Amino acid sequence: MFSRLVLMIFVWLIALTTLFADNPLPRRTIELPGNVKIEFAYIAPGNFVMGSPNDEANRDVDEGPEHPVTITHGYYLGLQEVTQRQWVAVMDTNPSVFRQPAEDEDHLDRPVDSVSWQESQRFIQRLNALALGRFRLPTEAEWEYAARAGTTRPYAFDGDVHQFAWANSRSMARTHLVGRKPSNAWGLHDMHGNVWEWCSDWYAPYTAGSVKDPIGPMSGKEKVFRGGSWYDFPDALRSANRHRHTPDKGFTSIGFRLVMEPTIGEEKLAILPGGITMRFVRLPAGDFAMGSQQSEAGRAPDEGPVHRVTISKPMFMGIHEVTQTQWSAVMGQNPSVFTEHENNPVEMVSWRDTQDFLSRLNALNLEGTFRLPTEAEWEYAARAGSTTRFGFGDDPEYGALLQHGWFYSRAEGRSHIVGLKKPNAWGLFDLHGNVWEWCSDWFAPYADDQAVTDPPGPALGTHRVIRGGSWFNEPEALRSANRHRHDPDSRQTNLGLRLIWVLP
Repeated sequence: MFSRLVLMIFVWLIALTTLFADNPLPRRTIELPGNVKIEFAYIAPGNFVMGSPNDEANRDVDEGPEHPVTITHGYYLGLQEVTQRQWVAVMDTNPSVFRQPAEDEDHLDRPVDSVSWQESQRFIQRLNALALGRFRLPTEAEWEYAARAGTTRPYAFDGDVHQFAWANSRSMARTHLVGRKPSNAWGLHDMHGNVWEWCSDWYAPYTAGSVKDPIGPMSGKEKVFRGGSWYDFPDALRSANRHRHTPDKGFTSIGFRLVMEPTIGEEKLAILPGGITMRFVRLPAGDFAMGSQQSEAGRAPDEGPVHRVTISKPMFMGIHEVTQTQWSAVMGQNPSVFTEHENNPVEMVSWRDTQDFLSRLNALNLEGTFRLPTEAEWEYAARAGSTTRFGFGDDPEYGALLQHGWFYSRAEGRSHIVGLKKPNAWGLFDLHGNVWEWCSDWFAPYADDQAVTDPPGPALGTHRVIRGGSWFNEPEALRSANRHRHDPDSRQTNLGLRLIWVLP
């Protein structure tokens, strides 16, 4: 059994997950034949304690032992259970029992019911054949993580269960239109009640110990379903409650919800010592115009000539600047001056300090390797497909910059917690302002306007490149094309770093 101390640490990590779960990625909507839509919410990576404590009221034995789970990848989850309308759009038939109109309701917007696990797989197979994305059922861990939405109590809400869920004594013995009850904190409806939801896992008892991305056993006799239904009393609707049945049987109280796998925008979570996490987002390969035109307001001469750059491979970049708590987890100390909050960016680190940090981080033998971005990779990520002064527009009056970056006249003379400002289009925070970010390159003038692929910068030099501007600088320094450099031994209160994670 894991000690309550370990579980308390994970509760703290859940709070940290909730802090950073203010997702930069939009919801996604797919359109099925007949103009039928399914909407998905992005679920960010994070940690939670799976199962229920021994003292939870009406707990079942198979809800324990409680165990810490890390979800290392982001995924999209249906805002609602799959409806009869959505099923018909894909399968051309409707297996549901609850198809009778009631109270002016369109029955097709009730959840599909009476589908076995095997039938859900046939639906998913046909859906994937439409080339709208890659779809699957959630794992049991993904389901509970999303149902809890950062909470640790029996339900994801406080108050009367019947205000938030369709359960036995108030359901009128049938399913109801999806989305009529309030959503949880992550925008998901009917995670408690209406219909049970099939998961991908074979059922098995839990084992003690922390796990990452559990998928359940490789074989079994029964498949898991979660969430409770219109047929069940409220105890069955708790976030931790588990149930199962053979995969060939369908019931009027069982449906399902879909996962849509991310492509561009996929997130990965690196786990540091002490359970400290770092979030990374996958950026696509592509090309862009590096540098600035002579007509750009605030331009410096070393930003030209503009030249075409190709980034030949996708990459995972840190969503945030490296924080003080992340640095301390690897290095065992915090060199920063602005220590008001552990999630402020680390500062007072030289380029050589960053190399020591990376050496120790890579010695942890996590998957892949970590490094600084090249200058080209940094600008490519900052622009996020834009050609304007900032990743969000030209912003001549700097009104929008107030929402996206910390700069001199609005920063109160210090750095701030990462992620408080708006992200760019690729989900990256603080690329404009807060602290300058070291790049791997030696500084040199751009050679010419010839196109290049994956430029690493010159082989030798005296100063290393820094990018992005900081709390100490006026807005012109925060532009996407702006360049600056420092001696690799220089340490400043406005100088930090962001990482690239190179995965196999």
